Amino acid sequence: MLPSQPLLHAAAFALAVLQALASDTFTAAVYEHAVILPDATDEPVSPDDALALMNKNMDVLEGAIKEAAQQGAHIIVTPEDGIYGWRFTRETIYPYLEDIPDPAVNWIPCTDPTRFAPAPVQERLSCMARNNSIYVVANIGDKKPCNSSDAGCPSDGRYQYNTDVVFDPEGKLVARYHKYNLFRRETQFNYPKEPEAVTFETPFGKFGIFTCFDILFREPAVVLVSELQVDTVLFPTAWMNVLPFLTAVEFHSAWAMGMGVNLLSANTHNVSLAMTGSGLFTPEGPAAYHYDSGTEEGCLLLAELSARPRLSPTYP
Repeated sequence: MLPSQPLLHAAAFALAVLQALASDTFTAAVYEHAVILPDATDEPVSPDDALALMNKNMDVLEGAIKEAAQQGAHIIVTPEDGIYGWRFTRETIYPYLEDIPDPAVNWIPCTDPTRFAPAPVQERLSCMARNNSIYVVANIGDKKPCNSSDAGCPSDGRYQYNTDVVFDPEGKLVARYHKYNLFRRETQFNYPKEPEAVTFETPFGKFGIFTCFDILFREPAVVLVSELQVDTVLFPTAWMNVLPFLTAVEFHSAWAMGMGVNLLSANTHNVSLAMTGSGLFTPEGPAAYHYDSGTEEGCLLLAELSARPRLSPTYP
């Protein structure tokens, strides 16, 4: 008699944990994704059309996730805006958003997709993580209803957040981060009322997460490193290389070296907007990086990193 699918997943997850515990290193991956963009429109598309576009991007991401897992990666980071792109107003992005619960609810969308409101994107990301026994980091949009009793409630009765999610190798939602430092063009999103310092523990170190423009500010970036002592930062980004001292690879590598942590930086890829530059950066310098301003192709990067760089004998 063959073992059931849940038992196979549990066995694979347990093996991954044991392998990670047996080593002071782990294999990380980032994917620079050439995002399939929506058509520019002043009117919201239907939820079905929104999901169809997101599934096209998730088809590409799923291929990268499978390849990374086959090469032994324990975690993969995908870019900011990697599932639906940009070109949105507050109204037109709404069909792309889902209600993302607090991870404290202990939820595996892949196995329990109807527990909350319909969440096909979270379900699919959860299944990608579960089916490949890998941590999956993705950037999607969160929506939260509000009413007149909340003085900050927008006139349309909802908050909309640029949001990172993390699913563990069982497919469980283990982290949710709302971007605090919005770039000037992100008028489709709201600022959280307070900055969030999101961390979670893994068998290969303590992880923190924030998004793109956040890296330039004390909260949450410096707080995660100096006060919460994370080992590795997950960094979905949509970084435009338009200022001479803020190009992605150089700046993100310098940040990791200066902060003394690993930085897993996954950028979107769009040549016309000068978006490229991803890498696996360490306190000792880049372990792997990619910069391509000539083609429209995505790129998967993998590297073996120290799980707890501060404990390394070669720590700067």
